[in-house]
Amino acid sequence: MGVKLTFANVLKNTIFRNRKALYELRPSTGFVHRTKERNEIIVELAPILMNSAVQGVFVYGTPGTGKTGLVLELLDELKRESKNNNIKLKTLYLNCSENRTETTILMELLMNLNPDKEYPKMGWTRKKAVSEFESVLNNIGGNILLALDEVDYALREGGDDILYRLSRINDKLDINVSTIIISNDIKVMDYIKPKTQSTFGRIKIVFAPYNAEELYDILDQRSKLAFKEGVVSEVVLKKISELESERGGDARKALELLDSCGKIATSKSLGKISLDLVEEADRNLEQDATIKTISGLAKHQKILYLVLLKGKKQIMNGREVYKQYLKECQSYDAEPLTERRIRSFLVEFGELGLIETEVGWLKDLKKKSRKINLNLDPALKNKVRKLIRDSI
Repeated sequence: MGVKLTFANVLKNTIFRNRKALYELRPSTGFVHRTKERNEIIVELAPILMNSAVQGVFVYGTPGTGKTGLVLELLDELKRESKNNNIKLKTLYLNCSENRTETTILMELLMNLNPDKEYPKMGWTRKKAVSEFESVLNNIGGNILLALDEVDYALREGGDDILYRLSRINDKLDINVSTIIISNDIKVMDYIKPKTQSTFGRIKIVFAPYNAEELYDILDQRSKLAFKEGVVSEVVLKKISELESERGGDARKALELLDSCGKIATSKSLGKISLDLVEEADRNLEQDATIKTISGLAKHQKILYLVLLKGKKQIMNGREVYKQYLKECQSYDAEPLTERRIRSFLVEFGELGLIETEVGWLKDLKKKSRKINLNLDPALKNKVRKLIRDSI
């Protein structure tokens, strides 16, 4: 039986000093190990302070590498410097994960550019949105810098029309429109047509994943702000750094793991974080991530994953998975999808880390086929199975 907590004893014996320091997008102590990228962005954006538009600065890299935080920090610096130099500048930041078409992006930008006017969330045609956008920009005048974050969402769903339009917009307006684009997808250029790449593919600033030493420095910096002295040891920070560097160098995940260690220590009324807690927190986070991913699957993806959960063999092949999927569809009175569509789901499951999959030679079939291995902890397997059954 665990320790019974009260709010009073948690407050009295807390190991945290300022927990939110672990999650600050822009750390108060500044970014570490991003001097090169910072300098590159400054050099590219500096012409704005000479009333010259900058088009197509492309910042990309895997999640948790400091892209958004550093860009936002530099936007603020640029605004301060523009005031010091009497340069008229307006900066605008927009996340495209919720605005994925050219029209919705333009409407969101209009609401921020022209807050005195009410704009509908839906109903406007692209032509009307473009006309209004250009009119508002002309009325503003001077310089404007648009930062579009997670633009890969928009490119995958709505195409590259918004980038193409922004790449040509200065040809028709009496304002200098500059753009900086941020993407989490390192394959983002695959979604951009060659005619657009000629503008938006020239200036690439790549944020590489952090290595173990860099993650250690980030964790060390943040832990001193977040925890009381003596709570987190060098050994613990090195362990977390090594774990996350092997998985992709995501600083956010490293900080999340450190925070999870702190929460477990608090729940057990411990005054320090041990290596055992790191392993326990890591297992918990992995399970939470898997459950969250599976919860977001579509109906037929859940049916397919249920087939994999029910499989009695360690390694299954694509053909037998499809046969079982057809049977499972009957149980849920669902019209089955094509075998090709199911193959694409299996590839997606592999990319999401839900299964291990590869095309290889299978002796029982005497041919090449997709080999599927569902490598889940038995307890998690049962939990996921129930989750899917309850949600289909």
